[in-house]
Amino acid sequence: AYYEGYTQQEIAQQLDIPLGTIKTRTKAAFLHLKNLLKEYR
Repeated sequence: AYYEGYTQQEIAQQLDIPLGTIKTRTKAAFLHLKNLLKEYR
């Protein structure tokens, strides 16, 4: 996951939360987006 050019590790450091949390939240967000986009097929 990248946001404004930051890597997941950099985001975790900036937010002072574990890298695993970033990965979990990113995966959940992509799954949510995937489900939303299914409605438009």
